[in-house]
Amino acid sequence: MGDMDRLPFLNPAYEFGAINQSTLLSKETVVIQVGRDSYSGQAEVRLDLLPRASVHIYGILQEIPIRVALEIATGQKEISYLTFGGKEVACLLVSAKPDLAKKEAVFKWCLKSEPLVGRGDDHTSICRLVFHIFNFEEIIGMRRTSEQGGSTIEHADFLSDVWRLELESLMNTRENFKKLKDEGGYCLTHLACLEKTDGSCFSGKEAEEILGAMRFFLSFAKGGWCNPICAVGLDSSDNWVWESWSSPKEPWFSPLSWFDPHHSDQLAMLFPGFIAKWLNEGWREALREIFYWYLNSNNSSRGIDAGIILTQAALERLSFEYAVKDRLLIETAGFKDLRASDKLRLLLSSLNIPIGITGSTPELAKLAKERNWLDAPQAMTEVRNALVHPEHKNRGYVTSILHDTWNLGLWYLELALLRLCGYSGTYCNRLSARWVGQVEDVPWVKKTKD
Repeated sequence: MGDMDRLPFLNPAYEFGAINQSTLLSKETVVIQVGRDSYSGQAEVRLDLLPRASVHIYGILQEIPIRVALEIATGQKEISYLTFGGKEVACLLVSAKPDLAKKEAVFKWCLKSEPLVGRGDDHTSICRLVFHIFNFEEIIGMRRTSEQGGSTIEHADFLSDVWRLELESLMNTRENFKKLKDEGGYCLTHLACLEKTDGSCFSGKEAEEILGAMRFFLSFAKGGWCNPICAVGLDSSDNWVWESWSSPKEPWFSPLSWFDPHHSDQLAMLFPGFIAKWLNEGWREALREIFYWYLNSNNSSRGIDAGIILTQAALERLSFEYAVKDRLLIETAGFKDLRASDKLRLLLSSLNIPIGITGSTPELAKLAKERNWLDAPQAMTEVRNALVHPEHKNRGYVTSILHDTWNLGLWYLELALLRLCGYSGTYCNRLSARWVGQVEDVPWVKKTKD
């Protein structure tokens, strides 16, 4: 992307304020149907961040009889449907509070599912898609610009055959990260813009699909859930023609990941291969499952024993998709007959990822020698089996190596996903890296250089 093609600075589409602050997204008329009667009033859609991030609709209905509001509040009557701005919205009632003095009722609803398209539809023509990112990593960009007052905006540009993505920080991103580390919760840290590489427009349906891909691209980079928030679609005249309401999935935490925040070129190198893999219908559903298991496994607060089990499920799923469906290395029946350790060996060896146990996992290496475990796939599956089978012979031995096994499994899963996306750059080795900025070549490239 040349200098002339770069976008001007992005601006938030909504007035996201301080950390954990509620934000107004839209104001419209709300109409509810109760039995044969309908009632209307003014309502707001808000992104609330505490106590848990969620998009809510707040409505004040002055026409509704207090008796009906009380019956709704006590569950005696149900709202059959709700429209906001003329569009039907699937919601769940959170609260209904009749106000006798004001002769009105205040309602609060949450969305049944997110994201929700609040403006436009599948057929809306979009030229640029701007979205917000909460709780990402404090990256050093591939280029930067300085603003008055000494603030620096970090930029990273990613290009594939179909899409181009620009990611940039805010003038207050550094301060926002400090607040996140001090207070926790949620805060806007970056903005992003998606366009078609050839400059053509795309539909609302395509916008939803690419935002789904960005959810997993950004989350894989962070090592934890990091989805696009409140995307806005613009037409060729920069008119606001489409919008999608959504909330962050997880409060602030900074897990280990293959991506090093000081090397945003790693994401630029991954982007085209990731997009190509995602657009392959044969791989998309498998990737959804595998990334889901990876992201839940990588959150140690959920338990590293559960993480070990989920990681190996993801590796076996990846092995089946690669060896059986993609490369036709083995038939389905033959794959099912393999031991779990052989399924992992088949995947990792085919991808030129080393399977030996090294000093990077010292406790695991020690026990593997004592138990005569051949390699890492056998060691990992022995630990997994000991966790899920109460009568397993190794159950009393594996407690001291759970962390090593968990970390090693995630290392393998990250490398396998990178390899399948055609990645050949550097990465942060979670088994050996000691500081931010410490990177090395991925094993299949390192082996070639050696």
